[in-house]
Amino acid sequence: MGATDRNPQYYCPLRDRYINMGDADILVVSREAKEDQAKPDDPVAEANIVLRRAYNEEKDEVQEICDYFWDETEFHCFDQVFDAYQCTNILALVEDETAGMISYKKIDDTLYIVILNVYPEYQGQGIARRLINEALEQGRKQGCNTAKVATTNDDIPALCVYQKMGFRFTELLSGKVADHHGDELTGFAGIPVLDEIRLQRSLESATD
Repeated sequence: MGATDRNPQYYCPLRDRYINMGDADILVVSREAKEDQAKPDDPVAEANIVLRRAYNEEKDEVQEICDYFWDETEFHCFDQVFDAYQCTNILALVEDETAGMISYKKIDDTLYIVILNVYPEYQGQGIARRLINEALEQGRKQGCNTAKVATTNDDIPALCVYQKMGFRFTELLSGKVADHHGDELTGFAGIPVLDEIRLQRSLESATD
């Protein structure tokens, strides 16, 4: 059993509770109705969200997020293995509490986003978007001209966020994830986790 089976991954505004991936589902609503829905805990003022690179002294925070969401610190994508401890990790902090993290690795002129997670109690407040923008900006500063990310076919929330931020589909590797795990896992909304989906975007534009 993975961490996603035992730990809440999302917040349900209709029932005001935190839920795991298997309990999640998609409900089509208007944007106006979405704005009227409850947010997890108290809304966080934008000024209270701080992004900070995780150095060795924050190793425990990196481990905690990896354990909570994944039960591992090594991630298989793009036909290679990324170790979270060998990546650059940016933490999102709310009043000194860790709210989320993005991990990325620069290889040649490409920025690979390896991990993006926000704890359920801080979701819905733009933290994921801020983390992505920070990673993209760091990639530009380091001379990258392309950003790439891989996710699974079931991860509808991630696919939505990345596409809104300019990422486009480049490859679908049918059965790649199932082959790696050796069996068929159940993911978001009960969707079988089978395929690796790769997306990318140019870093030439500074507008996100």
